[in-house]
Amino acid sequence: MRPWAGSWRWIMLVLLAWGTLLFYIGGHLVRDSEHPERSSRELSKILAKLERLKQQNEDLRRMAETLRLPEGQSDGGPVVSAGRLRTLEEQLIRAKEQINSYRSLPGDGPGRNQEELRRKIENGVKEIWYFVRSEVKKLGHMEQGDLQKHIDTLLQELGHQQRSIMTDLHYLSQADGAGDWREKEAKDLSDLVQNRITYLQNPQDCSKARKLVCNINKGCGYGCQLHHVVYCFMIAYGTQRTLILESQNWRYATGGWETVFLPVSQTCTDRTGVTTGHWSGEANDRDVQVVELPIVDSLHPRPPYLPLAIPEDLAQRLHRLHGDPSVWWVSQFVKYLIRPQAWLEKEIQDTTAKLGFRHPIIG
Repeated sequence: MRPWAGSWRWIMLVLLAWGTLLFYIGGHLVRDSEHPERSSRELSKILAKLERLKQQNEDLRRMAETLRLPEGQSDGGPVVSAGRLRTLEEQLIRAKEQINSYRSLPGDGPGRNQEELRRKIENGVKEIWYFVRSEVKKLGHMEQGDLQKHIDTLLQELGHQQRSIMTDLHYLSQADGAGDWREKEAKDLSDLVQNRITYLQNPQDCSKARKLVCNINKGCGYGCQLHHVVYCFMIAYGTQRTLILESQNWRYATGGWETVFLPVSQTCTDRTGVTTGHWSGEANDRDVQVVELPIVDSLHPRPPYLPLAIPEDLAQRLHRLHGDPSVWWVSQFVKYLIRPQAWLEKEIQDTTAKLGFRHPIIG
């Protein structure tokens, strides 16, 4: 058996591993194309890796060309080829290391278990503090004098300990770039959802769009009415319909929602359609172009799109990022709805400047 047969098997194995690595990185880049704001730092790392792989590929090509030479034309015959095969083995090991290092880029963020455990510890510390504070305060009503002074001192010391632990937890949450990842992931997820809502709310042909009609004038206050619109919006999203918000003669703005906030759609505000019907929650609703939604109190049957439900395709990312995913999900619809008109935005900015607001602002 010619010694080159085993050599070529090694060459093919190495080239296959290199090709697999390129395929892996290429697939990762395609997936990341959904996030156009990917940081230049991570992109630079990827490009550097590709450049190194390009050089490795060139080295492998030259080695393969040398091994194609007949034994008599090589410098050292089979002995030299064996040495080159060992070099190829080293190249294969480095290629595997490249794959492993790429899979652990800092931008991938911490694991889901780590994030959930961090929040669990944080909540646990808070709950212990609330409990101890409550129980110690009860002792203050039993006796006076020295005992009360001791209790006050104890509470003060416990407060110091609690703040120290919370500070350590904060540093833990920021360690190894986790804080940067958390901020970027929150923005990426929000941008994704806002883009989906915008797409659904602005169909190319409103006359053919499937619509869900919601009237804001529920008999309650502004906050209650906003909740009403949000529930309409979530059902519209879940059923893949364009929300038509009817708000004329609204008690808080008689000219309608659009006089205060940006319209919920730029291309489709007309409720007309080929067929119109009231919500039934049945499968035949799918055949009705325009569906009118009652207030949530009268909604039956209840659709599966209301809180605490979240989208299945985002569930893993949301559980990893946020301690209360359903609250985050509701907030995305509120964020889209209460985008102020230019005059209101200016008034808000002027007022905050006049009041001298400084961050953080609560309430």
